[in-house]
Amino acid sequence: MTQSRDNASRYRPITIVFLILIGFATLVGTVVPAGLGWDFANFYDTGRRVAVWQIADLYESESLIAGEPPQGKLSFWGAPISALLYAPLSLFSPDRALLVFKVQNAAACLIALWLLFRNYRWFFSGNEIPDPWRFAALFTGAVLLYQPFWAIYRIGGQTTPTVFLLFTIALFCHSKERFRLSAVCIALAVLIKPAFVFVLFPLCLVSGWKFVREAVAVFAAFAVASLLILGWDVHVKFLVLMSQGMTKGYPWLYNSSLFVTGENLKLLADPPIGGPIVGASVIVLKVLFVFLFGVMFRLSRSENWTTAARRQFDILMSVTFCLMISQTVWEHYLALLFLPLAYLLAISLTLSTGARFLLASIFAASVGQNTVLISFVNAHLSFDTVPELIAVGLLKSSPLWLMLMFLLIYRREFFRSFRGPHWARPAERS
Repeated sequence: MTQSRDNASRYRPITIVFLILIGFATLVGTVVPAGLGWDFANFYDTGRRVAVWQIADLYESESLIAGEPPQGKLSFWGAPISALLYAPLSLFSPDRALLVFKVQNAAACLIALWLLFRNYRWFFSGNEIPDPWRFAALFTGAVLLYQPFWAIYRIGGQTTPTVFLLFTIALFCHSKERFRLSAVCIALAVLIKPAFVFVLFPLCLVSGWKFVREAVAVFAAFAVASLLILGWDVHVKFLVLMSQGMTKGYPWLYNSSLFVTGENLKLLADPPIGGPIVGASVIVLKVLFVFLFGVMFRLSRSENWTTAARRQFDILMSVTFCLMISQTVWEHYLALLFLPLAYLLAISLTLSTGARFLLASIFAASVGQNTVLISFVNAHLSFDTVPELIAVGLLKSSPLWLMLMFLLIYRREFFRSFRGPHWARPAERS
């Protein structure tokens, strides 16, 4: 008891300081009117088009809206029915709508983080003595450092915090086998951000027919509703846009995927280095990632885990697979990587020194996802040669590379954590 009080007195003030800094950073990011012409404009214009029912123009980014010019010229990449979510923004002027949107972003992110902390705080203990304040200090410090959470404010807000919240809810519903609710959350996330459809491929393969039936029913219901409300033509335009997007590449300035080095060589090298060599390398890497995660899932089937542990592993690895297989990963997409990272923080006392060092390196590498820093570097430094383009690509994608290294090197420790005593009675501790 004395040790517990000493820990509390030591880590409580550290946690409070981190919470104050998180609150201050959130407040500043919300009230500073940055990003009116960036990503915010995409969602604001979509809401305005829905409000005047210009559904045919949802994917025409430069079209007039009720005879007035759009706020920006970025394309809308969500599924057609998700456009209805942005209609309320049209009730406000751009400045007010920007503030409302950022407030919603902050609320979604903070709720998701609270759910992760609330569910994982009992996983963290030293010498079998629960130490919630120590974990609170570690968790809030990690949130403060992890730049993908803060990248959204510079660009005017994003829908990624909402997707992060939806996957967080799905994570804990799935572990309790509440498959309908987890399927609804994942479906909404995919409709908002279709790039996360790759989460479904491994998840459906390992979750059993009960989840697959729920997922198919939920997606079918959304598809029918979307067709009845919005019509067929806009869905054709959406599918065309998605097919074009699959062939479009982005360099390191915007992209943090494992394949960004190849994009750098194709788009920024002089002369461009592309063609069959880079294309074949990307295909080989993607096949290797599919094989790696296939092996991970197969090995997990032989583990004597509780149902809750197995279901949660399935979600965490499916999200990680999606991020690692995607050709384009915007900085804020890496907010989803915090799902497995939060779990690793919670079980970090059971990890070896090397594993903890690698985990800390992921958070340190996330500094390279800061949009202000990236803009500054791009304005003052040039990356023209092949070695420079390779180096900056590896640095930008380093959080994912380091996570991949963790799974390869410390797979046994990771798997062993799912046999820990914290999984014995998860219902009582959540």
